[in-house]
Amino acid sequence: MSGGVVMRRCVSCRERQDRRLLWRIIRQYGDGVVLEGASTRAMGRSAYVCPSSSCIEDARRRKRLQRSLRCQVSDSIYTALEERLSESLAAASEAR
Repeated sequence: MSGGVVMRRCVSCRERQDRRLLWRIIRQYGDGVVLEGASTRAMGRSAYVCPSSSCIEDARRRKRLQRSLRCQVSDSIYTALEERLSESLAAASEAR
């Protein structure tokens, strides 16, 4: 197995990027839909989205996560994505 970069595609903008730059949303068997975080390394069907407000909003408006995960995605997932984006933007501005 090579040590190359693993590429994934954002469900909204369809751009291929290193998977470490994208946020992973997972449909877990029995647990529904969850966000992958530092403490969550779940298995199941996944979808990836860019950490940008335009991609998150497009995914919500056009139901791209629902289509990719083949299940309903609650508004709480989108709210969590928006909160994560706000936190990362705040951390980035503090680092400057």
